[in-house]
Amino acid sequence: MTVFALREASGRQPASSAPAPAIDRPGVGHLEHISVELADAARFAALTEAWMSLAARAGVPNAFMDPAVALAMAEAWPDPVRILLAWALPERGAPAQLVGAWLLIERRTRLSWPYRALVSPVCSVAYLGTPVIDPEHARAAFAAMFATIRKTPALPKLVDVGDLSDDQVLMGALKAALSEGVGGWAQVERRRRAKLETQLDAKVYWTRSMSDHHRHDLARLRRRLSERGKLEFRVVRDPDAVAAEVEEFLVLEASGWKAARHSALACDPATARFTRVMTRGLASRGLVAVHSLRLDDRPISSSIVLYSGTGAFTWRTSYDESYRRFSPGILTLEGTTTDLLSDPSVRSTDSCNHLDIGFQAQRWAERHEIVDLVIDLGSKRPWRLALLVGRERCLRRCKALARQAYHALRRRKAELTVKLRRWTERPGSAA
Repeated sequence: MTVFALREASGRQPASSAPAPAIDRPGVGHLEHISVELADAARFAALTEAWMSLAARAGVPNAFMDPAVALAMAEAWPDPVRILLAWALPERGAPAQLVGAWLLIERRTRLSWPYRALVSPVCSVAYLGTPVIDPEHARAAFAAMFATIRKTPALPKLVDVGDLSDDQVLMGALKAALSEGVGGWAQVERRRRAKLETQLDAKVYWTRSMSDHHRHDLARLRRRLSERGKLEFRVVRDPDAVAAEVEEFLVLEASGWKAARHSALACDPATARFTRVMTRGLASRGLVAVHSLRLDDRPISSSIVLYSGTGAFTWRTSYDESYRRFSPGILTLEGTTTDLLSDPSVRSTDSCNHLDIGFQAQRWAERHEIVDLVIDLGSKRPWRLALLVGRERCLRRCKALARQAYHALRRRKAELTVKLRRWTERPGSAA
């Protein structure tokens, strides 16, 4: 275990030569230590009570920082799991309080190559890299975490952070900590995605999310499905029921287009193992639910929802493609939206989408602003950051242009196919 301490005080300096960050809480004058512990997954899992307390106080909730995710990562993949834990240690005998947790993985990424980096989120199916921080200690926690990375020889000095919430308090604290000279940073990309955060009644919100025509069309599809058997929307939270329905989800997802693209969870044994371990750990604390639309007790659409603090996360969704014409995904989203808005413990829900597209983006009006950042805490190589970020921006731009060209060609092919069919169907065209 590695521990570094950074003293924070109101208007005072620590004994070391490094400047102390200003205390974030107004009116608190006593000295306070922020100590950062470099922990592994097993150590983090032993701190569940402290984690749950921090998650409840977090400015930005993140289920993908949970100890269950750390344990699942350690079991599924060989990359070293690194967790930075920031502890507030009052000097008057009060117990230590966890005020920050950042789950990272150590590996080379496309962005960091040829260098190793500390990476968050930790895998391709974790969709938020935001550390969980107590907003009252945000600046000091970040400063201590960055100091720990810099002073630990075994740790990479590059931090590759994707899908970082552009929260005003959190980002302000992060940038303020870096402005003290501990390192540089650069933004690679900015995106937004759908989220659910409203004071409206669930029925009113859903009604306002679409036109009368679309609403009547969905009601018609629901009636047609009901004619085929017993149709019900079900939510399970019991650990045994969750485990059973996660297995159903893996099979359902692997039967559709995600399997063809090798993006279904079950396509990779390591990802499937990660899914089972993570959901089992979260379910033991009531932090996962499976929402499903069932026809004669068989799932035709399913969604796995994760919880952390006051936040929820619609992690993965899938549907039976043989029922595609009935829009089972949207019918399930209606039930999920109603359930989430009826839960007083949930303040906001993250869609977990990479881009602002899809049926959640069409139905949920609120938006989650996110950024991809690279932080370089190796001050001896100031050129490295510019080269890595410039290369990554170029690669992403080329991929975007190739994607646009691909879809343009598909549209043009479809248009030509329609024209050719019409021409061949004209009287006398065979001659």
